[in-house]
Amino acid sequence: MNAFLQILIGFFRRHPFSITCSLLAVLLWIGNYFIWTRHSELTGSHQTLQRSGEDMLQALTNHGRITAELNSVKQALAFVEQSLIQEGDLPANLGYFYQLESSSRLRLGALTQLSSQPPPADQPYKTVPFTLRATGTYRQVLRFLRELETGPRLFKIQTYAFTQAGNAAGESAGPQPPGRAASEVTTGPALITLDLTIEVLAHP
Repeated sequence: MNAFLQILIGFFRRHPFSITCSLLAVLLWIGNYFIWTRHSELTGSHQTLQRSGEDMLQALTNHGRITAELNSVKQALAFVEQSLIQEGDLPANLGYFYQLESSSRLRLGALTQLSSQPPPADQPYKTVPFTLRATGTYRQVLRFLRELETGPRLFKIQTYAFTQAGNAAGESAGPQPPGRAASEVTTGPALITLDLTIEVLAHP
């Protein structure tokens, strides 16, 4: 070992400049490697911060639009919540259709609330089916459908069918010619029967 050290010391003494330059080059390479690594880390951090700043600036720029859209969504959800029915509140559920009967002046029969099925896992609300039969003139049935469509309840029509139900009784014809019964009445407008099955949105 002593001989090897003496040879090494002798080599250093004969070539001091070359050895010093070599050591300096190695030190500079190591320093440059650490500086390059640190620069890459700082560059990545700077790009991340820059993207975050740009996203924040974009969010601030669109703050008014986002707030308006959020308010619209909240209003829509509030409207849906107010329009939902309670499946167990049978008088209120059937009473809603009887109100439509009164306002449209037709005759409502065979109104039945059926049992609902469990909603799918991805559906936040359930639907309650109803079947009904409405009989009236064309105008009365049309008014009933329009009021049903524009009313507060949210529903989906499953099945429907129209059939003719005869004619409504008209008013007295007034003075009758000889040979005609005085009690005879004029023929009223045609009656239509609408058989409807709908599903109304309800609380889960």
